[in-house]
Amino acid sequence: MGTRARTRRWAATAAEVTLAATVLVACGDGGSSDAKSSGESAEPSHATSKGPSRPAFDPPVRFGGPTVELPSATQPSTTSGEATRPAVTLADGVAYITAEGGLEAIDTGTGAPRWNVNTKHASEAGGFGSRRAAPLVSADGKTVYAAWNRDVEGEGTTPDRAVIEVLAVETATGKTAWSAEIAAAPSATGLSAIPIGADEMLAPQVIGVDAGTAVVTAADTTYAVEPSAGTVRWKKPDFRAVTLADGVVAGGEKTGFGEGRLLGLAAATGEQRWTVAEARQPAAAAPRLLSGSLNDKTLVIDTVSGERRVALDGEGWRCRHDAQSLVLCSKYGYRAADRGITVFDAASVQKQWALPDGSGRTVPKVAGFWHGALYGEVGDEPIVLDGKTGQDRQTSAGAAPNEIDRYGGVVGSTFHRAAG
Repeated sequence: MGTRARTRRWAATAAEVTLAATVLVACGDGGSSDAKSSGESAEPSHATSKGPSRPAFDPPVRFGGPTVELPSATQPSTTSGEATRPAVTLADGVAYITAEGGLEAIDTGTGAPRWNVNTKHASEAGGFGSRRAAPLVSADGKTVYAAWNRDVEGEGTTPDRAVIEVLAVETATGKTAWSAEIAAAPSATGLSAIPIGADEMLAPQVIGVDAGTAVVTAADTTYAVEPSAGTVRWKKPDFRAVTLADGVVAGGEKTGFGEGRLLGLAAATGEQRWTVAEARQPAAAAPRLLSGSLNDKTLVIDTVSGERRVALDGEGWRCRHDAQSLVLCSKYGYRAADRGITVFDAASVQKQWALPDGSGRTVPKVAGFWHGALYGEVGDEPIVLDGKTGQDRQTSAGAAPNEIDRYGGVVGSTFHRAAG
């Protein structure tokens, strides 16, 4: 099995940092609901009760005190750059980890495991390990989803085969809600796959789940899985999905060497809904927004309608949602002219603030964005900015996490407790 890769790269460009054009378009509420399934359930390998109550901050702006190590979240030592981002998602005091052998849930208050669910097929023995994507936690917090590349050894005249294993696990109990085993496309090993998404991810990932479809990507192929049966309804090669909202799967398609387009497909059938020709490097920006590069611009697109909502000068902008109402787009290059931040409302796309703003303030390097707080660094100093105004909120935060919840945040593979 070939090398599997997952990277996140914040590209540097020479374009000046400006909000070139903002088109206001009416937009309904996005998002996807949790899947309901009658699939088989299995008891977790082990489970523990919840620990004592602890202070919570919404959002946290200072971090300190004892830390919790999450070693199963680390990426292999052969990974470089932003691919070292750990395979962990925080939700309400629990770190959910796409570990080598399966899904793990760690109580970040005590560091003790809540439960552990192994995949049916074992991970590769020895070697450097495999690169893995962070798990997806459903909007209601009841289910966590993850996917893995697995090799299945042949027997007799049956040859070896490559599969993608998918697990859906109840967060409260660690019981398996449903599982699926997908026959991997030939490029799923990464030997012939070319990254399509802006993060250059090749590792398997569950992008979204609604009442009838689970969208899974691996290498340069997207699969639409029926959760109740665990079967593939349709698949599309040379297409990397990044969002699922209101029955539309959106992402990018490779159309030739160095060429591509953004594409929206019906989740139920795979039928094309919309396209943006010659646009490349898709990335999720919000539940119903994606970004892509086109003609030295970074576009933000409505994933359901395909309408262009925002245009930013220059390529390389990366956008993220604060899990409430704001979208932050940023880039951070070697030169000051290649650095910038702009924040807008996710529904109206009305601009809230931007840096640089002519005041001489330094543009921080963004690490995370959660519930109206921007976590980043100026030099080596972690800081927090107010996501709605852009003003300094905490100039000595103690940590600059990329994953955040009410109880703290993750830097590398270490959980830092919230202190204020």
